[in-house]
Amino acid sequence: MTYNDKIDILKENVQSLSDSIIWLQRLFTICNEFVDSDKLTDSEFDAMEALTARFARTTDILTNKVLRSITYIEHGESLTWIDSLIYFEKQELISTIDELRLIKELRNDIVHEYTFSDLIELFTEVTKQTGILISIAKNTLQYVEKVIAKL
Repeated sequence: MTYNDKIDILKENVQSLSDSIIWLQRLFTICNEFVDSDKLTDSEFDAMEALTARFARTTDILTNKVLRSITYIEHGESLTWIDSLIYFEKQELISTIDELRLIKELRNDIVHEYTFSDLIELFTEVTKQTGILISIAKNTLQYVEKVIAKL
């Protein structure tokens, strides 16, 4: 794979992240209206399910595609997860290592089996973390613009 191929992949991944953020923000706005409700209607439940799915996909695009592409371009290789977190904290894409680690753990909770009784707690936590995920994603998009401008 050539260096230009890596840049093209980064650009594709950035476009995917940008698209995903739009939908995540839309669902976040919808769900914020009823997230504190003790009992969700069927349509509210469906919206929360869509938000959690979009949260997981956006997290995957950010962590497994965009951030990985950045490390390939800037370091010539993939870094370990913890080394990536340290690097991106230094680059101010994330405020703290724990911030992105928590989002990734929440993503794992979403995609793995969970019981129905845990859903309200899961929905509440996703809603709390969505704003942070959007902020990290936007910081990353701004960072990528700088990286590409230097090339």
